[in-house]
Amino acid sequence: MTISRKAILMFCVCMYSFNFLVAVNAQKPAETYHSPNLYSKGSQTERIQKAINEAKNTTGKVVIPRYDAVAKTDVWLIDQAILLPGDFELELNNCKIKLSDKCRDNFIRSANAGLGITNIEPLKNIKITGKGNVLLEGANNPRATGDHNKTLSKSPSGFGQSYGSDADKPNENQKGGWRNHAIILAHVDGFEISGIVLKDYHAHGLVMERCSNGVVKDITFDVRQAINVAGTDRQVLNQDGLGVRFGCKNITIANCKGKSGDDFINIGLTDTGVAAGKENVNVVSGSVYRGESDNISNIYLQNWQDFYSISHRAIRIMPVGKLRIKNVFIENMIISPLSKQGLVVEHTSNIKGLFVRNIITHYPVKAKGISEASFRDIFYIGNGTPIDVEQSDSVRIDHVKTIAQ
Repeated sequence: MTISRKAILMFCVCMYSFNFLVAVNAQKPAETYHSPNLYSKGSQTERIQKAINEAKNTTGKVVIPRYDAVAKTDVWLIDQAILLPGDFELELNNCKIKLSDKCRDNFIRSANAGLGITNIEPLKNIKITGKGNVLLEGANNPRATGDHNKTLSKSPSGFGQSYGSDADKPNENQKGGWRNHAIILAHVDGFEISGIVLKDYHAHGLVMERCSNGVVKDITFDVRQAINVAGTDRQVLNQDGLGVRFGCKNITIANCKGKSGDDFINIGLTDTGVAAGKENVNVVSGSVYRGESDNISNIYLQNWQDFYSISHRAIRIMPVGKLRIKNVFIENMIISPLSKQGLVVEHTSNIKGLFVRNIITHYPVKAKGISEASFRDIFYIGNGTPIDVEQSDSVRIDHVKTIAQ
């Protein structure tokens, strides 16, 4: 049998194409993440957590997409906190996560901490990244709001009450606390949180406790100190933006904006003597100062745009009691005129190394009694003294300008 040159040529082309496709497919990476859409059974919360638990020892990554293909909805309604282990990445991809009216918990928390956990094992390397438009939104009718100093009420008023549908219910805690915060990382070394809008959360937005070597960036806060329940606005207290608590070190926080209820950022904590894992406390890892390891150092706040607090301070630094804070860098900030106050530094004798540069503010900088500090290139838009700081051998003040309103 004679084989034509054309047939031989076609055979060679086909073999080349086959080998090329084999080579290309061989180079394709295997699936690199899990998704809750891979699981057909369970609630949305259960499916998210199942994906995390199974990915923990395999891909180390879970992606929550925009659409829940099982529940046929574009809202991920969760009943309890998403718990993240160490060496793990959670990608939120153009999705909306909302707390259900059953939920009395965080959106996201490091898995090492929680109710009844008194000994918190440190974790390493947690990454929470938002891709595209990512929204974390509080419940329509929250069971509890406010911090540990607030009492739940269905018709709250004054400074001591915050809304909660659990108010007056038997066997339900009648105070707020850390379970009302949006995101909590505790005892985590090496982390990133980025690309998220936090809306109408129940107490504080993003809280770091005894964390180190991390980056927070591109976070927007959107609250109004109220929730509309059955057509009526009910008071929601606190709603701070960011909390940097005991033991935090080497953390950069960049490109934040929006509005908070209480302080937009609060660096520091009060020792209230409550151990880790308790309910009526503002931090899950405990509000007991443990000595030098709980001091705060090397915190960088950079490039924040048009941010403000509805009722309190845009930036508050407060090393109360034995707590010490060393090296806080604040630069390239525009504090909105809508803020109640601007930069406020308290307990200044407990601070060494405060560096403030390139600030536009409508409120005087308050840091009376500070030493070992520098204030440069500050534009104060208002009347009166722009800065409540006394220059000395250890305090430098340069190019502070008042622009009359």
